[in-house]
Amino acid sequence: MQAFLSRTPVFMTLLALLVLATVGLVIAAPAIAILPVAGAAFLWWVCHQPLRTLTFAIFAMAVTVDLVPEVPYEGKWQSPLYFPGKLIFTMPGMSLPLMDLAVVGLIGLMIYRRATGMKIDPPPLPLPKPVVIAMLVVPATILWMQVWGIYINGGEARVARWQWHQMMSLPLMVMCFNSAVRGPKDFHILGRIIVVACCTKAILGAWFIVMIARPRGYYFEYATTHSDSMLYVTGLACVIWSWMEQPTRKHFWRMVWVVSIIMMGMHYNDRRLGYASFQLSLIFGYFISPWSGMKRKLTRVALLLLPLFPFYVAVGWANPSGIFAPVGIFKSMLVGENLAKGQMDYRDIENLDDVHTWNRNPILGSGWGHPFDEVIKLPDISHAFADYLYHPHNSVLGLLAFGGVVGFSGLWMWIPIAVFLAVRAYHRAHEPLQRAGGLVALSVFVAYTQQCFGDMGSISWLGALLAAMAITCASQLSVVTNAWPASQPRRNEVSEPENSRSPVGNLV
Repeated sequence: MQAFLSRTPVFMTLLALLVLATVGLVIAAPAIAILPVAGAAFLWWVCHQPLRTLTFAIFAMAVTVDLVPEVPYEGKWQSPLYFPGKLIFTMPGMSLPLMDLAVVGLIGLMIYRRATGMKIDPPPLPLPKPVVIAMLVVPATILWMQVWGIYINGGEARVARWQWHQMMSLPLMVMCFNSAVRGPKDFHILGRIIVVACCTKAILGAWFIVMIARPRGYYFEYATTHSDSMLYVTGLACVIWSWMEQPTRKHFWRMVWVVSIIMMGMHYNDRRLGYASFQLSLIFGYFISPWSGMKRKLTRVALLLLPLFPFYVAVGWANPSGIFAPVGIFKSMLVGENLAKGQMDYRDIENLDDVHTWNRNPILGSGWGHPFDEVIKLPDISHAFADYLYHPHNSVLGLLAFGGVVGFSGLWMWIPIAVFLAVRAYHRAHEPLQRAGGLVALSVFVAYTQQCFGDMGSISWLGALLAAMAITCASQLSVVTNAWPASQPRRNEVSEPENSRSPVGNLV
């Protein structure tokens, strides 16, 4: 970029445009006349920063600020993080959010630096070929479903864009992360970003419920957003798996404090899916981990308590409160809220409608831009969500309805590939940081699939961000540990053993 700007005609042209813009604003709007100069200075600074710095900064902001498109705090309160969240995820007056522009800008900067041979960024680790293929299949599948749904079957183009937008962003985010992450030695930085974001949102959510909602006699279904359940599960995974892989006193007490804060956030956010995803992450991690000393101790404790478990469930089923509240959560997910009254839940009706839509064309689906069939009439919620028929809560059934087996397979091909690489790399890793990173990546995939099955995870910004991060970490870990052969020689600074450079053995 510096070489480009040093060319005299280019420099003089840009300088002339900057002067004209500044003079024009001085005449038309003096209050904002500084913007062209400030913007040019910021752009110059950005172009001289490593991609690693820029990507981590954007990731930290995106997972910490309010997820405005999902209406945090049910629209009753604007936290200090609301305005930056609005800029990043909605960008008033623009058709694309600032998040899109940032991702595309990072990719453009990366391509320019590689084309001109600039040495600001080291060469990235090669992604395993199955991941590359899966990331190429995602946009190809989206394009096919767009053609099939809009141009062949006459769907609504305006709605179609928001059916696939975040899924289209996933491969681009993977490109950004792979250019920024320098292998497992960067896992602890990502872990700290996630934990800080979790604690920030947990504290803000608790403040909203305790200090704002309850004193006014209000009841809200959630505090921050539904998608924050994925973030909370990832934060819990970071500290728990770090302690499990390196059970020191320091890691234990850090885990206790972080888990306490995040659990507080999950309590006030009140999403059953968060608890279910967390439990499944622990179960998956337990079964794939080797029989370490810590696992043996936990297993003995569980076996001692096992005879009491049926009584705990029986009592909690009848009185799901207090220490028996987890049983109540499990019961509500199985029985439903209205089944006892002889009525079907909204989600059950919607799922049946999705399945009927899928049955009409099980191979190719209806394509983007089409609603699911209301075989059983749903309550009209268009006053709160105008396009609710195009975005079923169960994204898995929704993708099957819109894409059929072909579309669904293309859009979800990356999940089994990424899970396979994460588990395979975990068993071949020797450093605690690497092993914990593999388990955290697996936890993200579990939380993402659960969020898609239980609540519109496929159109969630947090889902795309965390999934892209986990795909990159699992891919790089598989290359570093030789769980998957690299297609080209690896960088020496990444392929060296972790313990030869850094004593860090944890994610946060």
